[in-house]
Amino acid sequence: LAAQKDLSRKGAEAMRAGKFAEAEAVYRLLANQQPKEPGWHANLGLALHSQGKYQDAIAALQKSLSMRFVPGLAAVLGIDYLKAGQPCEAIEPLSRSDQAGPLADAYFGCKRYREAGAAYEKLGNRRLAANAYWNAREYAEAKRLYAAIERDHAGDPEFQYEYGDTLLREDGAEAALPYLQRAVSVPSGRAALGKAYAELGRYEEALPHLEAGAVIDPDLLLPLSRAYKATGRAAEADRALKSYRERVSAGQN
Repeated sequence: LAAQKDLSRKGAEAMRAGKFAEAEAVYRLLANQQPKEPGWHANLGLALHSQGKYQDAIAALQKSLSMRFVPGLAAVLGIDYLKAGQPCEAIEPLSRSDQAGPLADAYFGCKRYREAGAAYEKLGNRRLAANAYWNAREYAEAKRLYAAIERDHAGDPEFQYEYGDTLLREDGAEAALPYLQRAVSVPSGRAALGKAYAELGRYEEALPHLEAGAVIDPDLLLPLSRAYKATGRAAEADRALKSYRERVSAGQN
């Protein structure tokens, strides 16, 4: 017992001094000596966390929490899951802690965009909330937030693309056009601008943007074919349509 108290003291001193590798060695020894004591696994997890050994920290923290739940440790476990690139696993422990920001990030990373949007909005981060709703295809919600923060992001082409794409889907090409014109430096923004011009029957203006966009998004071959046809370029229209059909056929097989 005296030896364990001495080790515990050494571990605590090492943690306070930032000597996390020394603390890890101490707490690993104590955890092996008393495997049913959650405190040693918790301290081992914290020492590993402090060294950036997130995957190892996860194992130790999980073991501790399985024996005794502590909200602060659950928060560290969730954050370690995020650091280790496992956002879906981070949701459960973070939802049992007070870490609302990391929980929102976990929802987003796990592609649970609707929940991420609600969480970010509750935190007051309307930019991230709008982006999350946009990713969730909740365009009405996204539009509401983009409109509220538009003035703060006038020089951000990514914002202009997201808002323009939202308006293209909600209100049509005429409303979207000014925003998409400011998003041409974003490849997806340029492609969306091509679709907006085509929707308005401005095919000559649509063509260069659709041509560039089709390189990264073959689905644009169909509106590209229509734009070629509308501008009298029949052979190019046929080639684009053929490429589109071949892609659809390959995707179905």
